[in-house]
Amino acid sequence: MLKKLLLLLFIIFFSVENTTAQNLAGFWNGKISRKSALGYGADNLEIHIYQSGRDIWGYTFAYTDTNRFVLYKFNGTFNKKEKKIDMQEFGIAFAMIPDQFFPCEKKFDLTYTRINNTKYLTGKWSGVIPDTVCYPDNELLVAVQKVNLPLFKEDMDIVQKINHFFTNRKEYARSLQEKPEAEITQTSTPDSAKIKLLDRRLDIQQILAVRDTAIFISLYDNAINDGDTVSVFLNKKPFIIKQRISNKPLQFSIPFTNKNEAIELLFQAENLGEIPPNTGVMIVEADGKRYEIRVQSDFEKHAVIIFTPDG
Repeated sequence: MLKKLLLLLFIIFFSVENTTAQNLAGFWNGKISRKSALGYGADNLEIHIYQSGRDIWGYTFAYTDTNRFVLYKFNGTFNKKEKKIDMQEFGIAFAMIPDQFFPCEKKFDLTYTRINNTKYLTGKWSGVIPDTVCYPDNELLVAVQKVNLPLFKEDMDIVQKINHFFTNRKEYARSLQEKPEAEITQTSTPDSAKIKLLDRRLDIQQILAVRDTAIFISLYDNAINDGDTVSVFLNKKPFIIKQRISNKPLQFSIPFTNKNEAIELLFQAENLGEIPPNTGVMIVEADGKRYEIRVQSDFEKHAVIIFTPDG
């Protein structure tokens, strides 16, 4: 009976719902992170959302690999006017984790942002386990993008579904980008004719919550100066065009004045340097803090850093 119930749960979780541009229904994929003085950690996060009006429900699937994952049901609300989403996991988790760990039942406070045809949910999360909270004194953030995932065969059992998903993850990644719902005209800039944002998978590599109205960035080549060249896009618009990065910093600042939406900073590899892939170290200064972030891109994926409003 339990096996049949879990099988039904996974069939529902991995089925694709027909969606419209006005709702959240469908699949979302990205990262759930935790950061403390001891370091930064992140796991993959997939969310399947159903929606009726302002009410939303579905499943969250946080995973490191096939040996460590947690699946929860959730319900919540979507305030379309404020673009705010509240989600609360509940019930018994379906999990595969080491014996000394407990599933963390999470609450999400998210903001909806659309950048051209890419849709994001970003914000903070918190959680509880028996008798305590999850990751006390950590900064807990999440960023997911709307995606399409391939259908799974209904006759697969639980283990087959999970193994099939991870075994074919690289192949599926090529189809993760959501098909455009409507063409959006982007305001041109003097340099926009010199560079094209190529159609590659978006890989969210880190999430930062920021209060400041400006973010200062220094970009270096990672470890070995091997001739990596990148273009940088801010919310899909060209910001830095085909610049070689080296041990001398490429410095710039980005505005963060709209505190109702997240910012997408995207790195497009223009080459792979002498030692693939294209890698860099980004020093971010904001809110009196300094963050060191490693970014990695290639000809199949863009490196994406998400800045989400803090407060």
